[in-house]
Amino acid sequence: MDAQEQQTETTETQNLPSPWRNKRQIAEHYGWDIRTITNFMRRQILPYVKLGRLVRFDVGECDQAMEKYKRRSAS
Repeated sequence: MDAQEQQTETTETQNLPSPWRNKRQIAEHYGWDIRTITNFMRRQILPYVKLGRLVRFDVGECDQAMEKYKRRSAS
């Protein structure tokens, strides 16, 4: 692999969106307040990873967890 191919591959990898979000980003994703995210963390509704003081959420896992709480219409 030459230098140009390696540079292109690196650039493409950097442009991929990460599934990991912080509290503010996950709150924006759902349109909720950060306090709601904190409450859902305490109640173990939203899955998260904690590394020291950093808290990160996998968007896909959170979406799956929230599917349990979706209300179905009675039509």
